[in-house]
Amino acid sequence: MPRPSRAARPPQLPVLTIDRTLRAPEQVYRGLREAIVTLAIAPGTALSEGDVAEACSISRTPVREAFARLSEEQLLDVFPNLGTFVSLIDPQAVAEAVTIRRLLEGEAAASAAANAEPALLREMSETVARHEQAVSRGDAAGAYACDEAFHHALFATQKLSQMWQSVSRARTHLQRVHHLRISERGALGDALEQHRLVLAAIESGSPEAARAAMAAHIEAHGRFLSRAAGLKHPYIRAT
Repeated sequence: MPRPSRAARPPQLPVLTIDRTLRAPEQVYRGLREAIVTLAIAPGTALSEGDVAEACSISRTPVREAFARLSEEQLLDVFPNLGTFVSLIDPQAVAEAVTIRRLLEGEAAASAAANAEPALLREMSETVARHEQAVSRGDAAGAYACDEAFHHALFATQKLSQMWQSVSRARTHLQRVHHLRISERGALGDALEQHRLVLAAIESGSPEAARAAMAAHIEAHGRFLSRAAGLKHPYIRAT
């Protein structure tokens, strides 16, 4: 990220989702992460430990710990003597994430098609039904939760926990792209339609069709980001 100007100052922080049953650093980390990946805090926004501590009614120490974790995830950029800023969306990181997810989720979908476990098919079908309801009422948060549940079910039901951990890390770089697509295009139903195609391919029992359907679904993020980067979108890092 290019070094930002000192003149850049944070707007009023959005209300953070804080779970008081967790340790303070975890509360702040989850609240900030949710706000960043959903674009409630926009890429390029300046953040200060003091402002976040005040917003959460806690000391700066847990905020500092949360900032460190978010920096490791490349969601925050820290510039000594200048400040901390929400990172811009990095096309290279997104491209790598698309590749990781396409390979791992494509294989998970192919495996599901080959085995056709009734429990998995039932869970994925129920998730698609909930997704349809969320889209019909314009519930972006609910639709996103269903999106994540659909992908998680593919791994959890097949007991592919290590693969899911790798996918989860890669998802970090695609979550903001997902929300940017919705905000820019109103594309709330895009993922739903793609999930229907993935589920149909798995139900058909064809590993090749399931792998291809999942790959097309994942690659949609990369295609959108390429178009947005070409238009020099302010949320996307210049390459």
